[in-house]
Amino acid sequence: MTRHRLLLLSVGSQVGQGVLRTLSDRRANLELVATSSTSHEPSVFDFDAAYLTPRSAADPEGFERKLIDIMERERIDLVMPCRDDDVVLVSSLAERRSDLAPRLLCGSAASAEVIADKWSSFEFSTKHGLPFAASMIRCAARERKAFVRKYGLPLVAKPRRGFASLDVYMLYKAEQVETMLARDGYIVQQFLGDPTRITDYLAAIDESGVPLNHSFQGVKHSIQALIAPDGSVVHVICTRNYRNLRRSKYVEPDTDPTSAAVGAACARAFSSAGWRGPLNIQCEKTAAGEMLIHEFNGRFTSATVDRWLLGFDEVGAAIEHFTGRAVATTLPPANAALEAFQSLVARAADPDDVAALQRDGVWRRPR
Repeated sequence: MTRHRLLLLSVGSQVGQGVLRTLSDRRANLELVATSSTSHEPSVFDFDAAYLTPRSAADPEGFERKLIDIMERERIDLVMPCRDDDVVLVSSLAERRSDLAPRLLCGSAASAEVIADKWSSFEFSTKHGLPFAASMIRCAARERKAFVRKYGLPLVAKPRRGFASLDVYMLYKAEQVETMLARDGYIVQQFLGDPTRITDYLAAIDESGVPLNHSFQGVKHSIQALIAPDGSVVHVICTRNYRNLRRSKYVEPDTDPTSAAVGAACARAFSSAGWRGPLNIQCEKTAAGEMLIHEFNGRFTSATVDRWLLGFDEVGAAIEHFTGRAVATTLPPANAALEAFQSLVARAADPDDVAALQRDGVWRRPR
């Protein structure tokens, strides 16, 4: 059997490590190559070969040159971006290099920008009738006041191009809305979930102080679609995710027909807009029970491994549809409900491997 030659970008992320886990039992027919912007990340050396590259956001031209060189040098069948910045860069490359495009797991550059920018996501959703959380960016004072009157407090401020809940703020005063909208690159969205969780938390602070660990995340409706190269929708996978501790999260199949309908509608809209490959749709219900989208991702996610443990082989499906060749499927026994624990395990890369990667820019597993 011909081996699939796969290139995973930015494998130090949870996404890259999760994708590798779903492929770990079928390595016999796979050649797995990785890129990383750091040489000391232990997971880099779990691959068959690894290349040191610039960060795509910091040096897009240098990253692109390196990516093209690796694709040719390693005879790569499929490139899988594992970070949002990589998705945008790879989509741009696919548009400019039709000879490379069939080997890149992405869609058009325009649709990638819609996915990457939350304000563009809101505008796209409004145009296509998709239920996206009400949003605003810097605007006139009367528009800001009208938004606050309509949706109330708390509101959520987040970077338009952010990820992993970094630099996200809960706004519970009108003055905070003004402050956040004055910052470059920020968007304010209506709060999804039960707002009393915020007010109760603030009341508890007044009484007892600030707890060291806290989270406002409720039940997330995570929808993962796959759009084939011909634009057809391969699958729509719906789960409910709840993180109740720092080390664990509860994941189960989401049988709510609303979730499936939202996922199918999003997949059709993005397919028409030129997107191809994975499409992640993050949703949450309002206190009134309305399911709304709050962001899109154009890649696999950190929950890809959780969905695999539930019996969904989204990575294998992508490989088959984008290379035209199936990869062996070795799914674990499906669990109707899964509680996934993320243990912190001490790991360190072999200093000799790190030195080789730093010195040569490439490392290969000894045969």
